[in-house]
This record gives sequence, structure tokens and C-alpha cells, in this order.
Amino acid sequence: MIRWLRKLVWSSLIHLAKDQKTLFGVSFLFGMLLAVLFHNKQESGDTVETVKYSYDFAYEKWLYSKNLYSKNVNPDLTRYKHKNGTDQNIEAPVKLESEAGFLFQTISVVCIVFPSGPDWAATVRDTWGKHCNHLRFYHPKTENNSLDIRKLQSKSDFGLLCSSFHEVKAEVADYDWILVSTDDTFVIPENFRYYTAHMNSSETHYLGHAMRFWNTVYNWKDAGFAVSKGTVEKLLTKFGTKDQCESGGKYWKNGDWYLGKHLHDLGIDPVDTRDEQGKGRFNGYSFRKLLFPGAVSIFERYWKDSLYLSKDGPQCCSNFAVTFHGILSTSKIYQLEYLFYHLRPFYSGGKYGNVPAPPPLKTPHLTWEEKLKEEELENMFNSLLTTPPNMMEKHVHDLDEIFGKRFHHKV
Repeated sequence: MIRWLRKLVWSSLIHLAKDQKTLFGVSFLFGMLLAVLFHNKQESGDTVETVKYSYDFAYEKWLYSKNLYSKNVNPDLTRYKHKNGTDQNIEAPVKLESEAGFLFQTISVVCIVFPSGPDWAATVRDTWGKHCNHLRFYHPKTENNSLDIRKLQSKSDFGLLCSSFHEVKAEVADYDWILVSTDDTFVIPENFRYYTAHMNSSETHYLGHAMRFWNTVYNWKDAGFAVSKGTVEKLLTKFGTKDQCESGGKYWKNGDWYLGKHLHDLGIDPVDTRDEQGKGRFNGYSFRKLLFPGAVSIFERYWKDSLYLSKDGPQCCSNFAVTFHGILSTSKIYQLEYLFYHLRPFYSGGKYGNVPAPPPLKTPHLTWEEKLKEEELENMFNSLLTTPPNMMEKHVHDLDEIFGKRFHHKV
């Protein structure tokens, strides 16, 4: 019986070797099985590891050390009270009276972007770039004065990155952090300041999504990375001039790897930047890929080379994530900017936010015939309304009494 089974196995193997299509199919299925097993092992390992996490209240302790504390405020009051339809502060990129505004004034972040084209540079400038203390565009071949894209000639990706650090050091004296991202990455600087507030930027910090390649641990450029002022100062002691920067790297698209290599030689290594639940802050994929389980292919090097993995699917990303990469079009960057910074889900109140916009001014210098015509048109449109145009004015007193009682009851 055993001899018969052995003969059957050998004959099957010989048949597979002769039939290339069958051999390819079997090999492909076997490889898929191994990849799924590896992925499941990674997931089970991550589940165990996240148990080690606990919230450390680092931000709250930092506030307390400054005799400050954080509390919620009524958005209806902060956004609308004492404002009118012409007040631009309603949609200001940074509201200085808010907690995010306080962090903006306390923690200076320089955002560096290497744009692929003017359209992308303009999009970053007009969206999340407004939330950086300083925004810098650098390109190795072209410049654009209207968009402030500066030309930094370089032969390598690391040379361009290192030279940009020299530029920032020479121009911006009071910065705390440099945050580097691609132009198809959406960055939330407010969350970055919240994450790093308790850190001493004069010390060496190197933050991002850590990966391993050729025995070097570095922070992945696609996910964005940040270096503290202390790290920049230490790096530039090794590369004291822009010419010396050129000797630090040979190839394009490997600047992040070379940076990790040189920082390791200086005793600076990436750290785990996930939140207390093990969810990623620096994300090298878009929402579309990360939020749907299986969208990031099991063959991606992300699963194999990442040092600190987060699950894919709804558990992928921190509630205070800093970056999302792979935004496919400039229009989607504008969409995200609206969703993050302008859209406000309604949850209660609404006294001031529901006050209608002031009516348009009457057109001056009208003849008596034109005035009559305008009045007739206004009466006709008002007759078509289901809600009287002056209803709010009639009930302002009632609203004051209602909201006053509600507020008094809460207190």
C-alpha cells in the first residue's frame, strides 16, 4: 500500500512538471495559502501586543505643568456669537482663541513638501498647508515664484531632503519640528501638535511609520515623518553643508531610507507612534484602502516590513491620526479639507448658528417704477415660502427664554 501511494505521488509530480499551466496554478494557490497564514499570524500577534498599551495622560500632564487645563466649549457660542456673515474668522484656518490655536502659537511646525507639479503645490497651500506655522516647497529642477516653489539642485533624494533642512535652519529660527510629506498626503498638523506637545523638541525625536529594509530601520516617506529641532541639529553636524549632503545618498526615492541609516549612526532610531489602542497615527495608505479589510494586499511589503503594525479595517487608524497617503486627486484633498475643518455635525443648541444671514442691501438709485417692480417681485416670492421670512425675528424673545432656562438648568 505504501509503495503504491509513493508511486502515485511521484507520477503526479512528474505530470505537474510536464504541464506548466497546472504547475503554475498549484504554485499560485500554495503561495496564496502561505500568505494568508502569514497575514493571520501577524493579526493575532498585533491583538496580543495592543493589550500592552495604556493611555499615559502625557498631554494633560504637560498642560498641568503650565497651570492650564482643557475643557469643552459650546461650538454655537465660539463659532457664531458676536459674528455676522462678513466675519472671516468663522472659517479661519487657525482660531487663535481655541486650544488648537494655543498649540499653534506654542509649537512651531515647518511642513516640507516636494511637489510633483504646480497644481498639487497650490492644493496643499490652499488646504492643510494653512495649518502649518511655515510651509516650504522644494524641487530639484524647477521653481515657481507665485507658489513659492524653491529650486534646490540635487543629485539624490536624500541630498534634496538634507539641503532643505539647511534652508529651514537658515530661515526659521524658532521652529520646533519639521514635518515632511508628499503632495498626495493629507496632513493634520493639529493632531501632530497634540501628539508631540509633551516632547522636548530640543532633544532627538524621529517620528513616523517605522519599516525595515536592508537591515536598516527608517520612517516610511509615504506615511510622512517628523524630526525634532534637536535631531536636525545633530544630523547637520554630520552634513555641515549642502555639498556634503550630496555624499549621503546615491539614488532617488530612497531619501527616507538614507535618513534612517544616517540617524541610526547618530544614535537616533524610529519609535512606536501608534496610539494607546495600537492604531496608526502616520498612515501610508488612503482612507479607502485602510478602512476596508483586505484592501491592502497581503503581498504588500507593508505587512512584512512594518515594525509596528495596525489592523486594516475600522480598527486601522487613530482618532488623532496625523497623515493619510495616496490621495489620488487634488479635488479629494479639497474634499478632505472641507470634511476635517469646515463640516460640523449638529448635536445640540443652535441659537446663534441658526440666525439667518443678513438680507442683501437694497439697490440704491432706483426709479419709483423700479422700486415698485422690486417690491412686487419680493411679495411674489414671499407668498411662495412655507415659512414666513420674518419668523425668526418674531420669536427671538421666546428663544432667549428657552435657551436661558436650558442653560440655567444645566448649570
